[in-house]
Amino acid sequence: MNIKIIKFRFCLSILVFIAFLVSSTHGQRELKSIDEVINGIDSLLGDIKSTQPVPQTTVEQAPIPYSNVETDSVPFRVNNELMPDMFLEPKQESVSNPLLEQPLNLDDVNPSVDITNQEANIPLSGFDYRQASIEELLKEVESLDLPAFEAPMPRPSTTDTGSAPDPIEDVKPTELLPKTTEIETTLFSDPVEEPKPVVVEDYLVLGEVIDHELKEDIREAILATRRASGGSNNPYVTRSVFKAASFCNRVLGRLNAPHHKRYRRDVLLSLISMHERNQAWVDAAKSYERYLEEFAADDGYPHEDHEDAPGIPDLKAALGSVEKWLEGRKRGAPTIPETHIRVGKIYRNLGAHRMAFNKFYDAINATLTLPQNPAFELADRKRGESFESRMDAESNQAMFEIAETFMDSEDYDNAIKFFDRLLQIEQMVDSDRSVVRFKKGVAHYRRARENLTKEERNLRLPPEQRQEREVNFDETPRADFAKVKESLRGYGTLYPQSPYVPEAHYLLALTYEQLNQDEESVAELLKLLKEADFNPELIISREQSRTLRDRDQLALNKLKGIWNFWKKKTGNYLANKFFEDNEYFNAYRIYTALRDVDRSPSWQLPILYQIALCEEKLGNYVQAMETYTSIEEYINSEEDAREGMVNNEYLKFVYGMVKWRRDQLEDTRSIRQAVNRYGIYTVPGKSNSGL
Repeated sequence: MNIKIIKFRFCLSILVFIAFLVSSTHGQRELKSIDEVINGIDSLLGDIKSTQPVPQTTVEQAPIPYSNVETDSVPFRVNNELMPDMFLEPKQESVSNPLLEQPLNLDDVNPSVDITNQEANIPLSGFDYRQASIEELLKEVESLDLPAFEAPMPRPSTTDTGSAPDPIEDVKPTELLPKTTEIETTLFSDPVEEPKPVVVEDYLVLGEVIDHELKEDIREAILATRRASGGSNNPYVTRSVFKAASFCNRVLGRLNAPHHKRYRRDVLLSLISMHERNQAWVDAAKSYERYLEEFAADDGYPHEDHEDAPGIPDLKAALGSVEKWLEGRKRGAPTIPETHIRVGKIYRNLGAHRMAFNKFYDAINATLTLPQNPAFELADRKRGESFESRMDAESNQAMFEIAETFMDSEDYDNAIKFFDRLLQIEQMVDSDRSVVRFKKGVAHYRRARENLTKEERNLRLPPEQRQEREVNFDETPRADFAKVKESLRGYGTLYPQSPYVPEAHYLLALTYEQLNQDEESVAELLKLLKEADFNPELIISREQSRTLRDRDQLALNKLKGIWNFWKKKTGNYLANKFFEDNEYFNAYRIYTALRDVDRSPSWQLPILYQIALCEEKLGNYVQAMETYTSIEEYINSEEDAREGMVNNEYLKFVYGMVKWRRDQLEDTRSIRQAVNRYGIYTVPGKSNSGL
């Protein structure tokens, strides 16, 4: 708003206030109309103007007569002045005047003498501000532009560094520096790899009965379980797992209608999969029990669309197998017997054998009592199988898990009983039969070793405290070793694809050793090393027929690792056997050959110690001292060896034995040198074993 208008309105308010005071002092208490008040103000303004003194003039400044004296009686107010601008009609643009477009100078607002036109003695704008009425002044003010000093101050440009700073604002010029060139290199720091985004498959909620809010809650709950992670070697529940579990519980509390059964199944299975993936077995067992309590007695299970629900891992897989867990994600919803078997394996892993037995027996009962479901029959038909064969496989797997639980609880009598029952089933496939046969041989061997331990413990007691036990011949150690030979002899020929072939050879070698058949024991170990499919010679001959492009390097590395494992196990067994039989030279040869198999400190330190013992037993004391010294140098020079000694008590014990044997040899050497120096000789016919 213009300054002149503001001043005018201020004067008007003062005049109104004066008029109010005058009327109140004269005792005029009655109310007057607006027109009477305005007429009174106009009369007051006329009186003020009539008494205004005429300005005096000098020689240089001529008086300018008033124009339009008749307009003094006209009211000063303007039409629609108090009306808001938004309700006023837009004014028509006036004709542009080049003189008015020039910037306004304060000295030229009411000039007394025109500098540019002294003869006419008229201002540049052609308007006499002195003799104009208030209405004409207001109209003239509205036609003028805003003065320059009311416009916002222009700020200096950030790009123009050479311009002078603003005198009003203390603006410092920005200092432009040359940009530095960043060079990335791996010489001083490792390159930071961007984390790969976790791909989580979306879950679709189908059905028109569930509202959109509940659909989104179901989907978010299942996706939260898929994204949740317990971390690596984290014994506690992380925040993501806790949030996912609480989210699932809230959603399950809302799924109470009969048509919500399918989504309750999917949410519970996702919760179970999350706990199994994070190896939280207690929480997984709780979720399994909740799942069985809800669906074990439901005839409509699995509640439509069988294939879209996540399944459980393979029943034959061990707990914590990531590969089998991923396969179970695509296999479909599990049957009730499969669920019983899975939770039974979890109980066995936790040491609750009695609860595991109950779950395995429940699985067998479920295969007999549950009605056939067309969804499972359709799923098995797509895989080229039959539902009856699937139920038989579940029953057989439950019996096998019962026998395994007896083995884990060291009840070998019942384990052998169940393994015998499984071998009598004719419908069992060869892969399952090979596993059952090997497990039966292991059960006989463990029972024989346990009975031998009991007999040795009983013989160490005094005669009056010994207990005479009556044992059937079938349960004696000799009978059990004979059963081991019967079960595992020719095992590699009958089941060449079985992964238990190397262990069968090794178990047979231990059995022959217990029966004092050393030649057969060594022969079995040689078969293990020569006839196994992980033998390097067999691997090379099989891979030479293929090009480098077609060779499976991962499979080759895996076979090499298996070969090194069995080479160390069998070689160490043979060397220890020769050492115990006082065949130190053969033991020395095997230990020396085994030294290059593995370069880790946990293998090198015991092997070097055994080599030094063999050299000492053979009378090579100088070589034995050198070997003991090399062990100390190896530990002092290798950082991995020192770390291994800190973390491994066995290595620390072996190193202590090395130092003790070395000190003993030093003392024996000094005694021998003293004997030779003073001419003390041994008496003929007597041994000098102490020296």
